[in-house]
Amino acid sequence: MKFNKQMDSGALLIPRAAFKISSFEADEKTEIHALDSAVIVLKKQMTAMELIQAADALHRLATELTAHLAMACGECGECEDGCPFDDLEEGMLELPDYLRREACIPDGAKLCAYADDEENTVTIGIAEYDHDLRDVPPYLLEMLAEAGICLGEFEKYLVTEKILYGE
Repeated sequence: MKFNKQMDSGALLIPRAAFKISSFEADEKTEIHALDSAVIVLKKQMTAMELIQAADALHRLATELTAHLAMACGECGECEDGCPFDDLEEGMLELPDYLRREACIPDGAKLCAYADDEENTVTIGIAEYDHDLRDVPPYLLEMLAEAGICLGEFEKYLVTEKILYGE
């Protein structure tokens, strides 16, 4: 069951009904896991069955979130310019440290290449976005590709940071 709540001054009050549905006792100790883009509340102590139930619930949620992403991105339709996943390793741009320093490009900054066919030049600079396929864990990228999800569309969502989940 999902509850929609607004944080108030940086705090979140979890409804008593949520704990009741999850079989938490009124005075039970909890364990809070702060993750990237998620917070998970678990019982501090669990039996083997409770542990399995928690693992199963988290697996089902992960599957639901992945299915949501798949619906947003659609099926792989062989992108016109080729799948960005195919040449992901080839697409890595590296600059020697002295060139980065000379161009005032910080270490670790994501780079992007811009071609000018009239001048027959390529300019390398800091990417104007924060995320692309290179930021997704490889095992997840492989899973999405094997599932037939359009990675070109996925990368567009990563680059533009468009909201895909929620209201």
